[in-house]
Amino acid sequence: MILSFPNMGRSIYAFKTLFEQLDIKVVLADPTNREAIKIGVKYSPEFVCFPFKATLGDFVSAIKKGADTLVMAIDCGPCRFGFYHAVQERILHDMGYKNVRVIPLDQADLLEFRWLETLQEVSGKHGLFAYSKYVKAVIFFLKKAKLLNDIQTAEGLFRAYERNQGDTTIIVKNLLDKLDQTNNLKGLRNFKNVIKEDFNNLDMDKTISPLRVGLSGEIHVSLEPYVNLDIRRKLGEMGIEIHQSLSLYDWVVHKFHLNYHRKWLEHLSHPYVPMDIGGECVWVLGEYIDKAKAGFDGFVHSYPFTCMPEVTARTIITNKLKRIYDLPIIYFSFDEQSGMEGFRTRLEAFVDLINDRRKQEIKNNAEFQANGNKKIYPHYGDNFYNECIQLLQVK
Repeated sequence: MILSFPNMGRSIYAFKTLFEQLDIKVVLADPTNREAIKIGVKYSPEFVCFPFKATLGDFVSAIKKGADTLVMAIDCGPCRFGFYHAVQERILHDMGYKNVRVIPLDQADLLEFRWLETLQEVSGKHGLFAYSKYVKAVIFFLKKAKLLNDIQTAEGLFRAYERNQGDTTIIVKNLLDKLDQTNNLKGLRNFKNVIKEDFNNLDMDKTISPLRVGLSGEIHVSLEPYVNLDIRRKLGEMGIEIHQSLSLYDWVVHKFHLNYHRKWLEHLSHPYVPMDIGGECVWVLGEYIDKAKAGFDGFVHSYPFTCMPEVTARTIITNKLKRIYDLPIIYFSFDEQSGMEGFRTRLEAFVDLINDRRKQEIKNNAEFQANGNKKIYPHYGDNFYNECIQLLQVK
């Protein structure tokens, strides 16, 4: 058996470790590219959401590299995501890949441990002694997922300060290679220090005060750089400090009912959407309110074209929350027709808008003027983010 799974940004490194720790041979699909999208568009239903098409193309790429077993996460609720695996398996069989299996990885409620049945099915390991393998695999998975989250946090912060454009991208690539090769607990425990050390060596201009922008939206679009036209890197290279709490680790901890940050976002959004309607709608609304309260300069909402929950979130922000909190926001709905030049033009215009807005805000605030014409932001961010901030304060 040769196993694979679709791309979702850097999350592949955590999933790779999960299955390799169970002695399963893993091949990775090629990074999502134009050819994968073309295949996904050709064989998918026309109006299905964009992540379906992208992940179907990833599956074909993996099959061509020898994969015969594919794992696709599923969820419950009104979102079409819960049907991906079944429809994609049928499409692959119709394409001629008759011997390929698509195994669902149930993430509806991780405390129900249905995901353990998937691990048993793909590994073939049963019995009391097999559980030590599962425990080790899950520990490695969670640790790498958390470290990927930390890399994302540091990247969003430090790229805004880099003197030489592209240095942060090189550091991130090297860190991902190091993390992929680190397969012992001692190395994983120390890896947070490795992240800080590598970014501390970045040539930075610590005198600047970047704009702060929150980034949120549907999880696959938000995390897969080819699908979202690498929006994080482009904003960072425009001198924007990016805050994106959404990650694989954030989602998994939420499914274990231990994500208190998400509970806070649910509390903020409850007056506007009192129930989960699928996608990231509830948390997008909470993120928008949270970032507005924290004095952020802007907000970016990205989602797949035709995604009902995200369109609902957009409508509520536009018609209600924008009037209350007045945080500038830009929306990007992505599909196979998304083009780079129009995307870049809109992004540059948005950055100009929020930059002019902050200048006006500073001009009318004596406290900001006394701070050297720099905006003062409330305390914000998790522990690792604040550890990274300390590196910027060291001259």
